[in-house]
Amino acid sequence: MAESGWTRHAFAIGIFEFRRSARALWNDKARFGMTAFGLAFPALLITGGIVLFADAIPEIETIPLSNGIRGTIGLFWLFGVFLIGMRTASARTHIEAEPLMLTSVSARTVAGGLVVAETLRVLTYLSLYTLLATGIAVILLGSLPSLVLIPATAVLFAVTAVVAGSVCGYAVAWLVATSRFVARHKTVLGGTAAVLLMGVYFLFLYPQLGIVSQSSLGWLPIAWLTDFAAIGSPLQGSSIRAGGAVLTSLFVLIAGGLIIERETIAFWYTDPVSPDSGEATDNLDSPSDGTESSRRDALAASVTPLVIPRLVARPTRRVAEWTLLRTRREPNRLTFVLTPLLAIGGSLLGSYADSLTLLAAPAAAIVLAWLAGALFALNPLGDEGVVLPATLTAVSGKQYVRGLMTPGLVFGFPIVVVITAIAGVFSPYTLSQRIGLVVLGGFLTCVAVGTTPAIGMALPRFSAISIGQSDDVLPPRISATLIHFGLIGIPGSALVMLLLVPEIARGALAVLVGTVPAFILSVFGSSGGAFASVASGFREIGDMVRAFGLIEFRIGGIIVLVLGGIVAATVLYRHAIRRFDRYSLD
Repeated sequence: MAESGWTRHAFAIGIFEFRRSARALWNDKARFGMTAFGLAFPALLITGGIVLFADAIPEIETIPLSNGIRGTIGLFWLFGVFLIGMRTASARTHIEAEPLMLTSVSARTVAGGLVVAETLRVLTYLSLYTLLATGIAVILLGSLPSLVLIPATAVLFAVTAVVAGSVCGYAVAWLVATSRFVARHKTVLGGTAAVLLMGVYFLFLYPQLGIVSQSSLGWLPIAWLTDFAAIGSPLQGSSIRAGGAVLTSLFVLIAGGLIIERETIAFWYTDPVSPDSGEATDNLDSPSDGTESSRRDALAASVTPLVIPRLVARPTRRVAEWTLLRTRREPNRLTFVLTPLLAIGGSLLGSYADSLTLLAAPAAAIVLAWLAGALFALNPLGDEGVVLPATLTAVSGKQYVRGLMTPGLVFGFPIVVVITAIAGVFSPYTLSQRIGLVVLGGFLTCVAVGTTPAIGMALPRFSAISIGQSDDVLPPRISATLIHFGLIGIPGSALVMLLLVPEIARGALAVLVGTVPAFILSVFGSSGGAFASVASGFREIGDMVRAFGLIEFRIGGIIVLVLGGIVAATVLYRHAIRRFDRYSLD
């Protein structure tokens, strides 16, 4: 039963937790910089558009509020629920100093504090855009009620998304804690569910596909918050829907709060099951050919249903199985690997949504190939942790590096080939181009897998960082992730252009090696002299590139890039072996 004054205690806990997470973000300058840039850059673009059309905006008359606008808000709300549910299930299931907190205040107070903290985090992300929307409505449109209604809408949007997401997240966390099957395969099950839900989200986000549209979400009562925010503005909404949105928000808060209290009590006061018990334990307790063999069988059983083929040599296979097990146990670190993908992929999808069928197959060939290498070996030495000394003496460099590469080749290679082929079926490309993209995806997978260990060993991370309540997460360095992404993405994009649009590739190369340096040099040598002469030479280089025959340029460019990829993978593969063999703990 909750103590008296539990709401005041919950707000105090929430404010404290929010300040603690804000300090952690501020201390991690790289993460803070990326977060700030991701928030500020779109806001700057919006501000630029407002300044550009500042004279035309006040002339806007009454505009009916469509289901398309309502559905967009509803879609973003569902996306927020999805993100918060993932955070709650993976990183925010417990509070700091949980034994002390649960013996000092009730579970309702602690759960309420976590909801308050997460709401404050969401409002921090929304604050800049809320300020922009309020400024447009009040200053440019003269809507004084918006000064209160738009911030109130942002608060209702945030708190309802947090409550609904927390309900889903705690339910998933409880299931992982009580079901041995779900606990053993949480990475695979969670990844599959995330991919499916993101797929549904993108279907709504890009109605150009012709399957569903955002307007179909206009019936969601939460989407009617748009009508609430539009009161008193030129947007003509429905007062009934506005009232329905407020009532729905209150219902979500009350019902969701009661469910969260029951879920957290069941979750926090339940001993979690052991994901490694069962089949692996049975094999360990009942050895058929000795203790060492049973221990190895337990390692193989711990990564099921994934299986490393017996054709792989035993030391290499054990390294591969250990790499898979480590990835399954620490899915939080994969978030850092996916950061460049989400940032760049989201921008491209937003800019080229109409050309999704054109981009799907090339993107699969490049991005999935990069993921096949990046998911398993971008921080191999740091991932070993306290067992690194034993690993250095147990296997050779060749066995270790090949073990790191094996998961990407065994599982990543066929996935890349199959998905690229499927995406190619729905693309407008010719049969030869589709086959070329499939071959390209397989080639880039091999290059990505071959180059990852060396980059990860050159830029290791040994110090754990905090993600939510997890204080021992060891993700790869952001610099290693970006370098590897560029190493695969830039040449891969060039190969795609040579395969699909060689004339554009030729023009781009001419501009890169001719026009751009000539322009820069001409600025410094505008009055003649040596700079002007060198600039003229670069222009001639650009003209020479444009003069190449299209067939010769395509074949030559592909040969150069393919040979470059083979050389890079070979050199970095051998470098990784030498680095491991010569590695010293001193």
